[in-house]
Amino acid sequence: MKRSLYAIVFALLLFAGAPPVFAGDGTKIEAGIKMWLNNWHRDQPGFLGISSDSTMLLGPAVEAELGEQVFLEASYLFSTADYRFSETGDNVSRQDADIAVGYRVVPGFGLFAGYKHATFKWAATGIKETLSGPSLGLAGQARMDPWLTFYGRLLYLFTQFEQDEAGTVFQEDSPGWGFEFGLKYAFTRQFSGSIGYRYEENKGNKSDVTDAFSGLTFGAMLRF
Repeated sequence: MKRSLYAIVFALLLFAGAPPVFAGDGTKIEAGIKMWLNNWHRDQPGFLGISSDSTMLLGPAVEAELGEQVFLEASYLFSTADYRFSETGDNVSRQDADIAVGYRVVPGFGLFAGYKHATFKWAATGIKETLSGPSLGLAGQARMDPWLTFYGRLLYLFTQFEQDEAGTVFQEDSPGWGFEFGLKYAFTRQFSGSIGYRYEENKGNKSDVTDAFSGLTFGAMLRF
């Protein structure tokens, strides 16, 4: 799993740090910052559901269009403050890496395949949880005017959950799904901003524990 995370981070830094290398005919590259202001709700059989305060995930992101049909997206977000569960007093930090490669079937609509790796660390107990695995999805966009674009995406997660507590490891398949939609506005030809809403959920096949994350997204991107 660590190798997969390193590959995601390497691809992100490669595109973000050296966009001119990939800039050719038909290639468009945007690099910037993505943010997700979200809260976490966990349902566990036999217990009352718990919800966290909202926290901001923040980090670098890259979007590339390689010609008219192939596109690539990568991001590496981390929590600027811990998730805080007032019911239990727990604080949890998070790192979240995603990468996806897609193909536009028709203008404005495409299919993509990707990989997700999220890490959660519980401050008081030192428990480390990871959620990782491939994803498949649909992505679409519709231009409202020369500067404003509506975007949306729907994905399914073929993810696995792993919990490491003092060297005792628990693993289970924990598939899920998610969606995001929003608006992107081009302030200039080189700079754009976005605002949207994102939801993700996964459920363990053995434990029946459901984790759901939801909240507003923001972005600021520069085109090269």
